[in-house]
Amino acid sequence: MKNEAFERLFRRYFNEAKLYVTTLCHDEALAEDIVSESFVKAFTLIDEERESFKFWLLKVCRNAYFDYLKKAKRLTPVRDTMRDEGGDIAEKIIEDEEYKALYRAIALLKDNHREVILLYYFDGLSVSEIAGITGQTVQNVKVLMHRARMKLKEILED
Repeated sequence: MKNEAFERLFRRYFNEAKLYVTTLCHDEALAEDIVSESFVKAFTLIDEERESFKFWLLKVCRNAYFDYLKKAKRLTPVRDTMRDEGGDIAEKIIEDEEYKALYRAIALLKDNHREVILLYYFDGLSVSEIAGITGQTVQNVKVLMHRARMKLKEILED
């Protein structure tokens, strides 16, 4: 019974979590490792009173990524685009053509702006859930979202 529940949750949320972590680390292989480890951790630590496994999972993924950075004792600079020699990582993950242009524009946003946009629009989380994941106040998340939308509008109009 527990294995079936884990499998069902894994199939439902793996791609969303992988996309989220890939936007943080810009490395698809690392994102897969972090999400896989986070799934096991989230599933074993979650109590039955939690309302949203997705919220819990994304928070565990985010914390796991920052733990990875601390362990590696290095912070890599954010690249202007998410391109590597093999092509755009986002294009490998997102199959739908309509989202590619939008995702390219989102990739140009600053990290904190990109994170709130992805969590809100792509993962469907509420502002309070985003505040819980990022450790910021609800008001600060709203401000970040407003600024991110304005910058995204500016990018897309150019």
